[in-house]
Amino acid sequence: MSIFGFQPSVPWVPTRDEVVEKLLELLKPQPGDRVYDLGCGDGRIAIAVAKRYPDAHVRCLEIRQDLVEKAKANARDKKARVEIIRADFFSYNIGDADIVYMYLLTSVNQKLRPKLEEELKPGTVVVTLDFPIPEWSEVARVELPRSWQRTLYVYIVGYSDRLPHERSQEALLRGLQRINLEALPEPERGRIKSLLG
Repeated sequence: MSIFGFQPSVPWVPTRDEVVEKLLELLKPQPGDRVYDLGCGDGRIAIAVAKRYPDAHVRCLEIRQDLVEKAKANARDKKARVEIIRADFFSYNIGDADIVYMYLLTSVNQKLRPKLEEELKPGTVVVTLDFPIPEWSEVARVELPRSWQRTLYVYIVGYSDRLPHERSQEALLRGLQRINLEALPEPERGRIKSLLG
């Protein structure tokens, strides 16, 4: 189902191995956490997360049938426990997520923002590659060397999506439990310390 009759189109662009590795260093799912990859393409991110963190429940949402089949084949080949679902992420409920990863477009992130704010619980970590979520404030930004696929934006629901006087320290702390702070550059670690007061 589409939003207001508009079905956004996001081209599939495979994620570089260096980005996948940095994301695996950055995320720290707890046992039993639910990790979503929205628009997962061939499943490479979801599969890598499932292999690195076997106690997490990884769910991959993709609308294109050819990519769903490719992701399923890749998961079988790598013996990764990933739930791969053919679905429109605009209409699929992701309210049980603890971590959400997205490599979409800024325009799509903007259309998705109300859904994220409505469904995700405080403390949910949202990481986007290259394209920020408009009107949200990232708690950290990781820049990778190279000219494309280089910026990971890290958000925490209940903090990033609120006005400064409404931000929840409890949500921030809950989200930070799922981020490996040692994987952040020193300026970003300092920034998080300042957010914690």
